[in-house]
Amino acid sequence: MHKVKEGGLPDKSWIHGLRETNRVPAVGVQFIKIDLGCPITREDVDTFLQWIGSLLPEGTSYDQPLVLEELSDVSETPVKWFRARYRLYPLFLESLQIVNKDVPESESLPPGIIAEKDNVWLVSRAVFLSSKKHYRNNEPAWRKFVHSLLEREAATGGFSFNLLQVPFSALDGGGVEVRPLVLHALSADGAPCDRGDLAAQAAVANAFWQTFWATGALRAQRGKTFPVAFLPIDRSWTGEFEGIWHSRWVSLRRRLFGRTSLMAYMCEALTKGKSLWFDCEKLEFCIADSFDPQQAGLAWEDFGLCLYELNRTAFVDSYTGDNAKLFAKWKSAEQRQEANLPWNEDDALRNVAHALEKGRVDINSASRNLVRIHRVVPYAGCAFLSEVVHETARLKKRGKIRAFDDSIVAATNSTFFLNFPEEYVTLHSAMNDPVAVLVENGYTHQIKTLRRAAFVVTEDNDFFVTADVGVKLECEKLIFEGESVAATYAHKSDKPFSENRIGPLNFGAVIVGNSVVEVFEDSATEIPSNGWVVGDSEAFDGQIEPRGAASVTVCDPKTGQLKSIRHALGVGPLLVSRGEVVPLGASKEDFRPIMVKEEPSFEESAELPRTGLCKALYEAPQRGVPPTRFPYDWNVTRAPRTAIGVRPDGTVILVVVDGRARLTHSVGATLAELAQLMRNLGCETAMNMDGGGSSVMFVNDAAVFGKKLADDLRDGVVSLPSDLGGVERLLPVPLVVVRKKTC
Repeated sequence: MHKVKEGGLPDKSWIHGLRETNRVPAVGVQFIKIDLGCPITREDVDTFLQWIGSLLPEGTSYDQPLVLEELSDVSETPVKWFRARYRLYPLFLESLQIVNKDVPESESLPPGIIAEKDNVWLVSRAVFLSSKKHYRNNEPAWRKFVHSLLEREAATGGFSFNLLQVPFSALDGGGVEVRPLVLHALSADGAPCDRGDLAAQAAVANAFWQTFWATGALRAQRGKTFPVAFLPIDRSWTGEFEGIWHSRWVSLRRRLFGRTSLMAYMCEALTKGKSLWFDCEKLEFCIADSFDPQQAGLAWEDFGLCLYELNRTAFVDSYTGDNAKLFAKWKSAEQRQEANLPWNEDDALRNVAHALEKGRVDINSASRNLVRIHRVVPYAGCAFLSEVVHETARLKKRGKIRAFDDSIVAATNSTFFLNFPEEYVTLHSAMNDPVAVLVENGYTHQIKTLRRAAFVVTEDNDFFVTADVGVKLECEKLIFEGESVAATYAHKSDKPFSENRIGPLNFGAVIVGNSVVEVFEDSATEIPSNGWVVGDSEAFDGQIEPRGAASVTVCDPKTGQLKSIRHALGVGPLLVSRGEVVPLGASKEDFRPIMVKEEPSFEESAELPRTGLCKALYEAPQRGVPPTRFPYDWNVTRAPRTAIGVRPDGTVILVVVDGRARLTHSVGATLAELAQLMRNLGCETAMNMDGGGSSVMFVNDAAVFGKKLADDLRDGVVSLPSDLGGVERLLPVPLVVVRKKTC
């Protein structure tokens, strides 16, 4: 195990061995693209890059520390912050593209290279195929070219990371805690947290469209929109399964539990039937009176409740493209809204009839300004990390932060969550739903939905990372016998999605979070992308209570003893175990890529309700386990990264590696590099967390506010976020380092 001096400053040893983890350690590359039809393999490219590295002058410097910064006693706690920046590569290419054509020779460039600009190389296939122009036969020209690039600072590749070091003495009774902070979409009294908050609504809408446009061919159609509404959901809200939200039989063979499932079911029935509309004058949702609720197995009164709840809590996208014009009056009205309406069952029951009376509309004869809502997107609570750190009191007042009285010392991003629209197409899933284990203050928000590594804090103040997390069924009706089976979305992820979407069971219960959300018999059901299907005919007897049906179990990796959990969050993959690097795949975690036969079209997608998957994705030969965009590679993909680890003495290490934003500052990290870095930092166990544009680190100390890496960053941001403009992403579950109120 790599030894690190207690409180030691960054030095060259911290990045020792990072280059050697890559396919080609000599020259760094961000992206490699080989045009279709080129008879060139990745191995051919690796050989070429290795040869380019051999042309570097002897004694070329790399792995050199450029910046070393330290702030001791962050916010008057024992927590320490470091920033380290190194020159990792003397020559780093942003992009290398092998093109399927030959070019005439150039006096200024080596034979076969078409263009070089801002470290983007376009190279002809002739470089690899023609003996006349083969790079080895033109070494002097290539050597001159490479040496000329070394004179430019822009040709180098930096490596920058920020580190938080939380000593065990501070964690074990010292008044400091490292924990997930789950954000809420409904306050404790059931009021919607984002109604009247234009900035929050715009952020949610923007997050939806950015991921919608990012799918395949839709990238070329950025800016195209359709009318969409967003419904806040919160399964941990106390009223989720209470009173009229407890359950409904939607058929003789199917029963749904809870506000989230019932609202999703009714909204899907309305949007599939093209029957949900929005009155832009009265600023209310309404239903076409031609809609037949009996086809959905419910009564008009149920849809009256749905209308009431949409008008009480949902909002339309009045911020993006044509939607900004369609719903401009709504936006103006929201700006004037002073308070959100709490949930009141008596008020809801009184208003169902009224909601139906004014909300059923003859679309054909209506003269009002009506717009059809194509999708209703359920979304879990979320906020920008800067809000969580700097505006904690405001978020607490709105109910987005609950049962939290500590002060935030520092924070990073943490979990994976359902992000792309095709990831939350199952009825019981929602935008921003966390993936894998999530326990906060002993409350289970999410059980293990797939095998992933998890950071665990036990009730007796033990800290570790493990890939061995289990599920305990608490409901007697779900403790199934030998003839029953259980399945998660991961179990069939290597099958076509047209098969994967339908569960393998014909009787049983669906579990999302820690609750039963559906029971069914003699019919197949979906495997939720964020849950389990448990097969047991006893679950269908109608007597089941949904809340608290399952919990998380974990054993101490050293003793094997079952531990009581205070906090836990599953992300992965596992990077370091017992002080040694764990190559991807060795921990048996669930990661698979998405494959499609053809690209989806905007026109088809725009007409589909949320649970309607476009043909291109529905017929995908392989679906990934959420998040589907996680690449199944180890030493190829470079990205901004966030990781957490634990040293043998119990010290918790948080690391954010910058990338993509400015390559001379930092080129990002592969998973192999991140694992090596965490080992070098002395971690006995460590795991990867969400990365890319999500990666960000805050230090809530005025002493670092002047240490920004860009002028437009918010106070306390010590990393360099990679999304356009250095803007953070919305996060549903920040990881926070806090000073406890009692100390």
